[in-house]
Amino acid sequence: MITAEQKEIIKSSFPRVLIHTLKNSTIVYEKLFMDIPEAKDLFKNTSIDKQGQMLVAAIGKIVKGLDNPDIFEKDLVELATRHVGYGLKPEYFTHFGNALINMFEVSLVDSWDKDLHDAWVAVYQEVAEIMKSVIFANQRT
Repeated sequence: MITAEQKEIIKSSFPRVLIHTLKNSTIVYEKLFMDIPEAKDLFKNTSIDKQGQMLVAAIGKIVKGLDNPDIFEKDLVELATRHVGYGLKPEYFTHFGNALINMFEVSLVDSWDKDLHDAWVAVYQEVAEIMKSVIFANQRT
């Protein structure tokens, strides 16, 4: 559960993440590919620059939806539905989450603390749970 305080922390920190979008996406995917090299195959049809732009846009949409649970979940279900069939494995979510939190830490180094860490982790956990429920439910059918 994302607390009201965590939502405010996320909303106030996200604009600083946007400043270095290209650098930030590189951080995410370099760490992801270092942790699970086979994940590169999931991105063979798109450039990392374009993927990074899509990532930051998706994060922005998530941040905007934090105050409206219906929109938040609807947007995540749509995002997850687009990811059905990409060959995602459940463990990729852990690695991607670690890479994403690492990116936030690097981007927000001047203000990074336990509260900021916990807020971004709470959001990612919620996002991952919703997305996994959609993606893996669709893989079973």
